[in-house]
Amino acid sequence: MRSCKSPSKPRLKTGRASGVVASLVAGAVAAGWAAPDARAQTGAEFYAGKTVQFMVGYPPSGAFDAYTRVAARFIGKHIPGNPTVIVHNMPGASSLQFVRYLQAQAPKDGSQFGMFNRGLMPKSVLEPKETGVDFTKFAWIGSMNSELAVCYMWGSTGVASMADLKKGPITLGDTSKNSGGYIYTSILRSFAPENIKLVMGYATTGHIWLAIERGEVDGNCTLVTSLESQKPDWLTQKKINTLVQFAQTKHKDLPDVPTIFELLDSETQKQAINFLIASEAIGRPVIGPPGLREDRLTTLRKAFNDMMKDPEFLDYAQKAKMDMDPVSGEKAAEIAAAIQNTPASAVEVARKFMD
Repeated sequence: MRSCKSPSKPRLKTGRASGVVASLVAGAVAAGWAAPDARAQTGAEFYAGKTVQFMVGYPPSGAFDAYTRVAARFIGKHIPGNPTVIVHNMPGASSLQFVRYLQAQAPKDGSQFGMFNRGLMPKSVLEPKETGVDFTKFAWIGSMNSELAVCYMWGSTGVASMADLKKGPITLGDTSKNSGGYIYTSILRSFAPENIKLVMGYATTGHIWLAIERGEVDGNCTLVTSLESQKPDWLTQKKINTLVQFAQTKHKDLPDVPTIFELLDSETQKQAINFLIASEAIGRPVIGPPGLREDRLTTLRKAFNDMMKDPEFLDYAQKAKMDMDPVSGEKAAEIAAAIQNTPASAVEVARKFMD
């Protein structure tokens, strides 16, 4: 784990209690005296001298890890007590392993929180038993940006439009069925199910990109911001052909690429697609465990909001070509609730897209 210390003034760190002090406290408790309740600590008292883990459900590469690391670099100076913040990677099942850890094992004191793949949110409604999480129960701290996904093909494949999908066999790469990309790939496959083959098992989007460059797969569905920040030459040099964008309104740089809603006639289908892609409004979500103390959640939400307005943070993000479009924890929680409470009829249609 790499340590990302937050910029702050030098400070004295409190050491662990000595054996003598521990014995005195134990004696006091045995005599009927009560030590001060830890729950009465202020945020500054709790976090001072502590190491906090900003976790992410992916290995050290790719966009989720990149956003986590830049946040870990700056958020500590906005948390009272200025704790040291380190990144802890917990990859597995497109971040589901991390989410399950947060739900079942993470301490509820605000010392562990992190970022996950928002594609798990509709999946948790479509497959509640397999996923085993309810995102309305988590402590929503915020989201660093909103996202817009696209499906694209490598230029040399000759596939330049949605109509071209029916001309011949196409192979797409993805990480797992838990990923956000799988949602878009599944929707794309519904337009030419016999022609599109999906190859899964890649560790990160970065590995998929390498496979595309090697000719192992023809394309992928991913986020515009990921392409802009990590593969800008693919866009500027027109190395890829973008087929469709998953949004109600078009991206400013993709005026000639149709939205998925322009390709659908059924209102029921449009409702189902909206359910599947609604989580893109909270593209880089940060959550704490269910049952996180309310005062700590308030502290972390304020720290997150202050970080997202920090000129030093914004300058760093701009130089790293990372788009920022923050969503508050309160608003993110509302979006999570809306996804969870989607009408059953729309969910059933969405399920057919995912089959």
